[in-house]
Amino acid sequence: MVGVSIAEPGELSEVQLVDAEMLVRNAFGSEFRSHDWLHAVEGVHIVLTEDTTLMGFAAVVARTLHYNGVAFDTGYVEGVAVRGDQQGRGLGRLVMDHAEAVIATRHQLGALKAVDAAAAFYAARGWRPWTGRTQAAGPAGVIDTYDAADRIYLFNPADSDRTPDGDAALICDWRPGDLW
Repeated sequence: MVGVSIAEPGELSEVQLVDAEMLVRNAFGSEFRSHDWLHAVEGVHIVLTEDTTLMGFAAVVARTLHYNGVAFDTGYVEGVAVRGDQQGRGLGRLVMDHAEAVIATRHQLGALKAVDAAAAFYAARGWRPWTGRTQAAGPAGVIDTYDAADRIYLFNPADSDRTPDGDAALICDWRPGDLW
């Protein structure tokens, strides 16, 4: 039986964090860099285990996205991974069910940047692809971050009229490494 734990920032032990990092690194391969993991560390962690074996992981990190003069308290999903030999069991769905519940109870909006192979998975769950411009607010001001290859998705748990729609730029907060 698969168990689900929701861990607040700082609640996972160093060993648990190392195990989660290895799971995520194995899932993403050489594309996954040190700063990618650091983006997930301070989030709320969704941990799937079977017996004592880590089966799946995701983090929901608090960020602020701005759109058309409105700041959205955003749950940004990072490091979604399921053990390779356990895929096809619905564990990705399970980890995202809990990530989306965290977003719905704590944030106005959800966001993530998907790899190409996962884009259809998120779209089928109701995540909407962002097709507009992207920018980041940093130390030198607002910079353009648009890349046609980016697969940025938004999730609005309340489905309000304030949902960003692509007419103006979606602006993320600054962070080291990949901004999105």
